Amino acid sequence: MKKIFHFSKAFLPCAIGSTIIIIFGVVGFFYKGINLGLDFKPGLLEQVNIVSANKAVTTESVQDSLVSMKGVEVKQVGGDGGTGFQIRLGLMENKTSREQGDMVLRNLYEAFGKENVTEVQTSYIGAQYSSSLAKSVVLLVLATFALIWLYAMIRFHWDFAFGAIIALVHDSLIMMTFIIWTQMEFTSTTIAAILTIVGYSINATVVILDRVRENMKLYPDEQQFDVILDRALSETLSRSLITTITTLFASVALYIFTTGSIRDFASALNIGLISGCYSSMYISSGFILLVRKHAKKNSANMKKEIEVSKAE
Repeated sequence: MKKIFHFSKAFLPCAIGSTIIIIFGVVGFFYKGINLGLDFKPGLLEQVNIVSANKAVTTESVQDSLVSMKGVEVKQVGGDGGTGFQIRLGLMENKTSREQGDMVLRNLYEAFGKENVTEVQTSYIGAQYSSSLAKSVVLLVLATFALIWLYAMIRFHWDFAFGAIIALVHDSLIMMTFIIWTQMEFTSTTIAAILTIVGYSINATVVILDRVRENMKLYPDEQQFDVILDRALSETLSRSLITTITTLFASVALYIFTTGSIRDFASALNIGLISGCYSSMYISSGFILLVRKHAKKNSANMKKEIEVSKAE
């Protein structure tokens, strides 16, 4: 028989630890704020090709040529050695988007020569669009949680479904804490990482809850629900760890060998994978155990009251 680990003893310490981390994230939100990318704030996106025979063109040299403009971000397009550069900057007071674009080009012409600079594309994101996109993202995440809760309600009991949702909210908040304190740029790619972890985490949680339900049928005489949870978590432990570790191999490789938004995606994914495995085992199960113990206590009290009333 497989060894049974006493996971339930760590439920309370893990809940306290997670609460502290999330509070730390809330403090960071008010202290540092979210580093919104251009997707969620008005600004200009300029893509150019720069070829210079006299000197190597790097993101640093392009950044230096635009030092007079505030809030400029430069990313190389096409990997190392490429000639394409993506330039992002926020809106400047008393300047139209076209005027800002012309300023960028003038600075690049002075630094690298007009004949070496080619404007590929200019995109402008307005305040109304960025605000609408932010609202759409919030609705998308809430709709995702609602559909997952509905699925879990149909397949399991209400407390199982609510425990699964708490685990997903936990993972999302842990990732946001990481994003806030590292000041990682919050873009549509970051949203994709959060939704990826939501899908990954609910899959891991459902596997564990399914085993809990099976054990409730296999051991109907078991009075202590924490024993059933410990058995289910022990039986799915190898699956949970192996799945997380093998997925981490891919995400860590992306983090090491890529740059830019893909590297940010992998960085957020690494934190989310660890959090997802942890929350499936401790946060979701801990909530379900708390509900079951409370329900059992209420049932015992009600039974006692009935007996007392009958005796009177």
